[in-house]
Amino acid sequence: MARITFYDPSRRNTRHSVLTAAPASRRRQKRRWRAGGAWPLALVFLVLLGVNAYVFLFRKGTSVNELLRASSLAGGSVPGLSGAARTGAGRGDRPGAPGTATSPDYPDDGAVVVRGTMKGYIGLSAALAAAGLSAAQADELATALGAELDLRALQPRHRFELRLDPRTRAVEQFIYQLSAVHKIVVARGADDTFKARRDEAELEVEVAEIGGRIESSLNGALAAAGETAALAAAFVDLFSWDINWYTDPREGDEFRIVVEKRQHGGKFYRYGRILAAEYRGEAGRFRAYYYAGAGAGAAGAYYDAEGRAVRRAFLKTPLQFRRISSRFNRKRFHPILHRTKGHLGVDYAAPEGTPVWAAADGVVGAAHRAGGAGNMVVLRHSAGVRTVYMHLQRFAAGLRPGQRVRQHDLIGYVGTTGLSTGPHLHYGMVVNGRPIDPQQFKIGAGPLLPSGERARFLAAVGARAAKLGAIALAAK
Repeated sequence: MARITFYDPSRRNTRHSVLTAAPASRRRQKRRWRAGGAWPLALVFLVLLGVNAYVFLFRKGTSVNELLRASSLAGGSVPGLSGAARTGAGRGDRPGAPGTATSPDYPDDGAVVVRGTMKGYIGLSAALAAAGLSAAQADELATALGAELDLRALQPRHRFELRLDPRTRAVEQFIYQLSAVHKIVVARGADDTFKARRDEAELEVEVAEIGGRIESSLNGALAAAGETAALAAAFVDLFSWDINWYTDPREGDEFRIVVEKRQHGGKFYRYGRILAAEYRGEAGRFRAYYYAGAGAGAAGAYYDAEGRAVRRAFLKTPLQFRRISSRFNRKRFHPILHRTKGHLGVDYAAPEGTPVWAAADGVVGAAHRAGGAGNMVVLRHSAGVRTVYMHLQRFAAGLRPGQRVRQHDLIGYVGTTGLSTGPHLHYGMVVNGRPIDPQQFKIGAGPLLPSGERARFLAAVGARAAKLGAIALAAK
């Protein structure tokens, strides 16, 4: 008779139980986890609970009470204007909106003054509303300010001051501070409308004498003398008709400068005019003197020691470049076309986006895409001269054919458009229809002052010339 065997799940040593049962070690680990695994989770929960309690109940600046006080919700006050400004209470309350930097003040004339900043606000109306003004008041002030200032130029660092009537809280005066020196004052006129005017604080003028030698760069030499890059830029512009600042300077070249330093509150604010300057090196010796001429209101200009204008018809180079990557060559082998093709200009290698200036006064003849030349500008000048600017990244905003430009006006930016192996400006010159090497173009001397004016000029700059020559050079 056949023997029937039934499956008994209680038996531990069947094949089925051996295959499915967890090892004893794993069973013991599970029991230990169930017994002790809850403690770490509980500890983490308690830590998080404590942190949240601290942040929302006790921490200064983030607790609920602090936030209510800062946003002026606690007492139902107007955002940005403390209760002191509305009720005439004490001066210790601080306005709550992020743009209001100080408490309302109470000058002797009884007016209420509220000061604020643009930081944290998008638009003037939002900052004024946070300072307690109605939408109509804020719009009225914004319209008046817009007559003197492009409201798109507002900066977070700008500050403002509101002067309010103590009884009606009507705005009596609004001052928008652009800098330590420049501000715009908005006040009511005789017709009861707001009018804006620009104010500039009076600056003290000090004349400084600076001298030094170039070791690595003009910027570095002036920095070693305690001056800033702004003076270096002005000095470079002054001699940009005589000196190619990217190839001519050498170690040991000397410079001397007599310059106005304008101060505000006893601190340096900015440079004024360069009154006299000298550069001496391998490229030659150059001097320039500021002279305003006889007659009140006469426009000032710079002249050399003989009374000739320093400014010439053409700049030596129309940009700040790093090196000349290719010179004028009528039989150059083209690096992209791989054939001989005349290179009728000079290539100035410079970083993409470097500003390119008009080399002289003129009229825009073309500003468009031109095949292998890429984005190209052509300027027409007097005496049959044209200048050509190729491979531009983009044109200056608003540049168009027929537009008049002045020397040193921005016309575009260095790029690598067209047939170009890297960012550079191809600068060409055409005289009476014939291409010439820009580096061989004779700029010519500036015009000489008329004889009578020249005599006055020589008498006026004599003492300045002696002072310039006596400036000691700074030690290394």
